[in-house]
Amino acid sequence: MANFLGTKDSSVSTGLDNQSRLVLVLDTITQVDDLVGNFDSAEGNFDLGGTDATSNPNYYTANIQSSGYYYYSNTLTLDAIYDATFTIVNGMTTENEYDLFDSGRGASSFDDAVGPFDGTAPSKCNAFLQAGSSTSSLGAITTYADISQQATLKGRYFKFKLKLTSADNKARPEVTSMQIKLVLEKRFESEEDIASLAGAKAITYTNAFYASPAVGIAAQNMTTGDYYTISSKTKTGFTITFYNSGGAAQNRTFDYVSKGYGLKS
Repeated sequence: MANFLGTKDSSVSTGLDNQSRLVLVLDTITQVDDLVGNFDSAEGNFDLGGTDATSNPNYYTANIQSSGYYYYSNTLTLDAIYDATFTIVNGMTTENEYDLFDSGRGASSFDDAVGPFDGTAPSKCNAFLQAGSSTSSLGAITTYADISQQATLKGRYFKFKLKLTSADNKARPEVTSMQIKLVLEKRFESEEDIASLAGAKAITYTNAFYASPAVGIAAQNMTTGDYYTISSKTKTGFTITFYNSGGAAQNRTFDYVSKGYGLKS
């Protein structure tokens, strides 16, 4: 279960849904303790700040905030600048207490109702992730890009926030969970017909990987008893040396293919 330990702006709050799960929701524009009029005689749903003209004359028909932000406490710092792809898994339900069949819309409006019994909340509210990136520091992040399902950002430092919206100030999202996954690009680097010369041959990748990749070697003009060794295999390259059966370094021609993930920019 999510704990939502990040920072909420004034338009966002937490509560419990009908399954007793902690949820992140848009708050009301006016609160029950801000209402005007005679509280003792007021009627309505006070969780919405009051739904009658006496207790809440300005917002009694629509009192949900239009939008709000939740800022994640978790950030991401990579060891260099990469093209980073983020995917999300969003756990969200919707709530429209103004248009519930049994308390809001009511039986008297049943014949006139054109939508679902419990309103049109799914089309009137949303919650989506936004990610910001920087090549220099976390503090330099000032702009954010929307991530509906997947997005690729270039950077070394990343921060995240969740935007909650209500299109009609009646429906609001209830976010139960939000997972952010970093997916680095799978890729290959290769070269052909490289002369090793009679010694250690260092190979440097055009673009470094995020972690040391797998390396495949296809050697040419080998003679019986020849062999090779690979040393210093890192995310930036490797070193290869060819030997004859007597252990003396030899000049041989080879191809290589390195398979890994992450594109260092």
